Amino acid sequence: MAEEIITGLTPLQADGLACVVCGADYLHIRVPQVPVGRSATGSQVFACASCHLPDTQRMRGALQ
Repeated sequence: MAEEIITGLTPLQADGLACVVCGADYLHIRVPQVPVGRSATGSQVFACASCHLPDTQRMRGALQ
């Protein structure tokens, strides 16, 4: 199954350096994170384990 492509991300989120849900900057905050898909550039993107939404459709709704 193909990974979800997540759009509408900030540059840090699109590079996998920030949470796609809450925007936590992983360069400055150390939190457990889980992969949730890919950005339009092909980079793997992540959400904080505490923010992780198991259904990517719900996550996309939270971003808009």
